[in-house]
Amino acid sequence: MTGGASRVVVVTGATGATGRATCAALLGQGHRVVAVGRDESSLGALGDELVGGDASRAELLDTRVCDLRDGDAVRALADDVVAACGRVDALFHLVGGWAGTDRFTDSTDEQWRELSGNLVDTLRHTTIALHDALLASGRGRVAIVSAAAAGAPTAGNAAYASAKAAAETWLRALADSFAAAEATPGSAAVTGVVKWIGSGRTATTPAALADWLVGLLDTDAAELNGRRVELWPTTA
Repeated sequence: MTGGASRVVVVTGATGATGRATCAALLGQGHRVVAVGRDESSLGALGDELVGGDASRAELLDTRVCDLRDGDAVRALADDVVAACGRVDALFHLVGGWAGTDRFTDSTDEQWRELSGNLVDTLRHTTIALHDALLASGRGRVAIVSAAAAGAPTAGNAAYASAKAAAETWLRALADSFAAAEATPGSAAVTGVVKWIGSGRTATTPAALADWLVGLLDTDAAELNGRRVELWPTTA
């Protein structure tokens, strides 16, 4: 592998486009990957796609089924992963979701519950459950992918933009916890921001996000902690 030593990286939302690209990039660099998703069959397909017949890759990939909206399930998952791997060096939280409306007043409680559950609650549960392990790593990295909409909400995306903004606020609080650590400094929490994910001229591709995420592992924590990094193309 290139760069630093091998890391243990938990990738949540692993079966989405960005999750798949990130898992592949991490495995390509020789890192151990714990790929977490909600659907067992999708995780099985991901494992087949990433490993193929490569026995060495099979040893580096661990797929885990978990509903990250369930705090008890996430705590159990975290305990199991730390016991199996001995440590956790990074959490790339890539759980997504989107919903919009035609008018501000069309936003519903159901829409808010779905978006806040996927975008905020899953992040709360995973960062609390893995906080101490990431801190103990001394080189822990936590990253999320947010949206430009969080800073420029519209009437039609009020719930989505608000949930993204809440996730960013939560991650800044995590960054403050990392910054306050005295016994084992060196961990960082950072937010990458996109306009949208895809292949259009203003989009950020899953491959570009994966490259950015993997690069965080060997970037100094002081350069990352608490930062909000714009990741869309600069020439569109």
